[in-house]
Amino acid sequence: MKINRFYKKMISIGGLVALTLLLLFTFAAAQDFPRGIHLSWQNDPATTMTVMWRSEPGSEGYVEYGKDSDFTFSIEGKTHNYRYGRTEVHWHTAEITGLEPNTIYNYRVKTSEPWESQEHTFKTAVSKWDNTPFKFAVMCDAQGGYDNQKEIFKLVKEENVDFILYLGDFTDTGNQQEWDIWFVTGEGVLEDVPLMGVHGNHEGDQKTYWEQFTFPNNERWYSIDYGNTHFVFLLAASEPLAAEQRPWILKDLRENNNTWTIAMGHIPIYSAGLNHGESQYLMDHWLDIFEKYGVDMYFGAHNHVYERTWPIKGGSINREGITHITHGPSGDKFYTVGERWWTAEYLENAPMYSIYSVEGSLIKAQAKTIDGTVVDTFEVEHPYF
Repeated sequence: MKINRFYKKMISIGGLVALTLLLLFTFAAAQDFPRGIHLSWQNDPATTMTVMWRSEPGSEGYVEYGKDSDFTFSIEGKTHNYRYGRTEVHWHTAEITGLEPNTIYNYRVKTSEPWESQEHTFKTAVSKWDNTPFKFAVMCDAQGGYDNQKEIFKLVKEENVDFILYLGDFTDTGNQQEWDIWFVTGEGVLEDVPLMGVHGNHEGDQKTYWEQFTFPNNERWYSIDYGNTHFVFLLAASEPLAAEQRPWILKDLRENNNTWTIAMGHIPIYSAGLNHGESQYLMDHWLDIFEKYGVDMYFGAHNHVYERTWPIKGGSINREGITHITHGPSGDKFYTVGERWWTAEYLENAPMYSIYSVEGSLIKAQAKTIDGTVVDTFEVEHPYF
């Protein structure tokens, strides 16, 4: 389909943005601090779930869980602390193991303050190699546009996705005050839907970013298998980091035996964005491995535009190549995009998100704006399924 290349949406700026941030922060402060309950995976998504939340410093905490609301089981969380200004931030992390694949569990968290959360649910993944369909969302680049992001989180939950991929630039400066606001925008969603992410260039102090989440491996780069898809999460911020990851990527992809492979990093590889464009150093250090070992799609962000390429292999359009998608921002900062030989579709000047449905040998995708308008629809069929 052909899309409106210059889709416009009026957004509020200046004083309204400042007011929004103030209101969100005031809401967080009224609770003393955001509890920030959120889900992720450190190990097999089919049999584990990691829960993180905050409490008063020094408090102990645990998760009660079960297949129904009698909460048959419990597990104590591990804690870690750090200071932001005069505030001590106290996180709990509990990894629940021994779960059944593709199963809904009820849970709640408790602390010794005392404090108790509402009841929530999570769903484990389908097992590796299982072709049962699943759905996920992609978001990125809130970068201070938290009013838009709050609405997009609501839309994503309505899509009934199994998990969310966040491609970096969660915040604008990376300080804890912004993270507090960021978690407020995801309340009602992140407690029930796991989120996996990659570091962006606007996360600022890397240490603060790593404190907010718990991911596999060294957390900087890692991979997971969800059903018939292998997801590879990379740190694309600089050429030295790209070079450092090359041996790990090579080993990971050589050992990968799943049907689909999706790699991602904050920086796009192919992009006609006029502010940043394509990344030569990622082409130099990653692209040959991706193409040799069967990466099907590469997800990027950073350029604050939406762009999808034709499948590319060996520097030209090839139906067996990699489809590169630069995802549009969830915030309110927009750049412009041109058109290159690889460009299949593009969009600028719109806050947006994308929904992907993996259905056996087919991946179906829709890119949507904050008002629900579908601006791109495409399918990728596996050539060797």
